[in-house]
Amino acid sequence: MKTFSHTESELESVVNYILTASSNKSIILLYGNLGAGKTTLTKAILAQLGITEPITSPTFNIVSSYQTPTGEQIHHFDLYRIKSIDELYEIGFEEYLDSGKLCLIEWPEIAEPLYPAEVLSVHIETTENGRNYLVE
Repeated sequence: MKTFSHTESELESVVNYILTASSNKSIILLYGNLGAGKTTLTKAILAQLGITEPITSPTFNIVSSYQTPTGEQIHHFDLYRIKSIDELYEIGFEEYLDSGKLCLIEWPEIAEPLYPAEVLSVHIETTENGRNYLVE
């Protein structure tokens, strides 16, 4: 477990730690309130992996997929609008999780029964001076 306290402009060290810590895990769960910075962190992770296209939160389409310059596929989920785990079965969520591809999941709480034991959790909390990131 590691805790960081940074402003948005200092995200690089947080991203580097997350990418190192997730080297043997393909699922990263992003927890935090509205406006905590889950999508901002996702954008920084994807940029570090070489994604140059615009990144937005997939709130309405639930998942966006990206390809790195080396051909690796990454899936970015936003489960904010999901009301039941059955909705996740309908989109083939388990296949994404089982694919071995990197999955960044915002608002992951509703799908907790579906995650394997080995995931990386990032909890983001806003403070007066920026953000606290708890990576476990």
